[in-house]
Amino acid sequence: MLLLALGLAFFWHGVHMCTATVDYQAKSKSLEIMIAMSADHLEEILRKNSGREIELDRTPDAPSLAQAYVLGRFDIKDSNDKSLKLKWVGWEIKGGNVNCYVETPVPGPEGLKLRDDLLIDWQRDQVNRVLPKRDGKGKPPQLLFWVGTLGQYLPLVF
Repeated sequence: MLLLALGLAFFWHGVHMCTATVDYQAKSKSLEIMIAMSADHLEEILRKNSGREIELDRTPDAPSLAQAYVLGRFDIKDSNDKSLKLKWVGWEIKGGNVNCYVETPVPGPEGLKLRDDLLIDWQRDQVNRVLPKRDGKGKPPQLLFWVGTLGQYLPLVF
């Protein structure tokens, strides 16, 4: 009976997940990144960090707060262990989700490492999935980040 109750609790609650797609574009030698997360979760972490009420679609500085948060918790390093300059392209709020768009030039896809600590400091059951692509085509393996990988960089393979 206890196992059934625990299983149902997990089923109803599940895990919290963000998904990022990192697409290496060979022609332009750049990375196009789309990060999808729950709007409610992003609002909550921005509230926690700012100490004030935040509504993504109503608070005037919400876009800049979101940009600072995302770019501070999502990082890519080159083969020389230097962080790439990620450029915030923008975001869109769709229903209960937020899609954040980021890009950066890269000399090539070799030797890149990625850190994705988004929302992990807020939810202990947060899991962040990163899907590498090359010119729009999926390329395993995907990367997974959770509380046990906080602050770690994993190899990004295209």
